[in-house]
Amino acid sequence: MPKVSVLMTFHRVTPFLEPAVRSALDQTERDFELMLVDNGTGAGLEPLGATGRDPRIRLVSFPVNRGIAPGINRAAAEARGEFCAVLDYDDIALPTRLEKQVALLRARPELGLVSSAADTIDERGRVVGREFSLAADRDQAVYTQFAMPVVHPAYSGRREVFLRHAYRPEYRVCADFDALARMAETVPMAGVPEVLLHYRRYAGQTSEAGRRVREFEICVIRLLTARRRAGREEQFEALLAEYRRWRDDPPPLDELYTAFARRFLAEGFGVAAAYHARRLLAVRRDPAACGRAAAIVAAALRAEPRRAGLLLRVFLTGPVRAFGLKPAGKSAGARAAG
Repeated sequence: MPKVSVLMTFHRVTPFLEPAVRSALDQTERDFELMLVDNGTGAGLEPLGATGRDPRIRLVSFPVNRGIAPGINRAAAEARGEFCAVLDYDDIALPTRLEKQVALLRARPELGLVSSAADTIDERGRVVGREFSLAADRDQAVYTQFAMPVVHPAYSGRREVFLRHAYRPEYRVCADFDALARMAETVPMAGVPEVLLHYRRYAGQTSEAGRRVREFEICVIRLLTARRRAGREEQFEALLAEYRRWRDDPPPLDELYTAFARRFLAEGFGVAAAYHARRLLAVRRDPAACGRAAAIVAAALRAEPRRAGLLLRVFLTGPVRAFGLKPAGKSAGARAAG
């Protein structure tokens, strides 16, 4: 049985696919398999040329694009490795990634997941910055109530963690954040404090409509996470049903953040309400938006006076500074939430 199973899904054939697959195969850790999921293209291994003939590749094919979540779930279910490593079809794993992440998982048996820092690359593969990342156990656990502490394809972990916290297909784009937030509540996470991934960003990757869908799903995940961490039932299906009209066509971002800030207030989550008031001002700063944000923060302070300091810090400086988190290097391609 292989030591590691690399999980990769693709729903279209691009010039980035073969280099991504090759980067998975060119690891210094040689005891692995690549679970490659063809998510409805019908192309199989043909576009990979000679690279596709590597015997360590195990192909799984869906007749139609079922989404990233079912792809990862299927790959994890059929994987044979003790550990699983996630890799997107347009990113590059540096040669020592598996070796160093597995070494940390072996050295610290209590860990469920490990990540790494990641450089940002463009369409030509040029390094243009550094992705936001948190390495410390506590920092990752705290930050998952707001956003991803590290880009998703930088994570490796024990296979049972991926099986226990299956990715939920109800999310169109943010099943990774939802799964990671749930994982963070049951297993410790840490990071290798060096760059082991090149994360690709390029023009036209996300449309404005796509951004609104992503931000809506992130708001839903934050609310579910707040409920779970408060010891409440998350009521996942009921919440999605309540917001079903927004799942495909969410409102403008300022309205979205306002609505969820008020929802967090109503459910007694003042810190999250203050955070979403901050997000509101990040996308709109006219007098009306400022008034809405001020009213939300004032209501949160009245409801939770003992947490006034934290509420104001989250609103004024964001969760990284408010909680004293320590990012690993400077971020460029993606910014910290808030």
